[in-house]
Amino acid sequence: MKKSQGFTLIEVLLVVLLIGIVSGIVLLAASPNDSSRLIASETNRLAEAISLAADEAVSENQQLGLMLDEKSYRFLTFDDRTRQWLASDNPVFSPYELPTNISLLILKDDASKTLALTTQDSKKQDKESLMPQVVLLSSGETSSVILEFSAQDGDPQTLTLDELGSITLSTDDKNEPSPAK
Repeated sequence: MKKSQGFTLIEVLLVVLLIGIVSGIVLLAASPNDSSRLIASETNRLAEAISLAADEAVSENQQLGLMLDEKSYRFLTFDDRTRQWLASDNPVFSPYELPTNISLLILKDDASKTLALTTQDSKKQDKESLMPQVVLLSSGETSSVILEFSAQDGDPQTLTLDELGSITLSTDDKNEPSPAK
């Protein structure tokens, strides 16, 4: 009887695994860490976080806010009892630091929708009181804002949020914006 001369399943799987590892290494070496890709990734991350927060505000019937600075952002919740903005205790909305070479700028801020409700007998506001630049209301409405992510060596990308909660992402190369929501 003649023995069959074929490959075993283990041999085939081993070859496929080795090809996958080598091609992954080649792809990582061939595509350096591009700032434009990192900017797009961070813009998409914030767009998804805003979309999730807007849905959370509607489903939980609460007011959420987004406090931004040049290197980070964090979500806040409005406490109806104390009438103050508080840091969100939801781990999904924990504060986020941007990578060191990425900066965030507010190009347009709609200050018409603010929840800075203070009562006559409220305590004197301390210097560390939290105030969001973007408000996500339980009715589904949001503040209108244009945010720009940029780096020194990459193309800037803008995130536009309108009053109805629609998010639009666009690059500065004057192409058509791509809707994110």
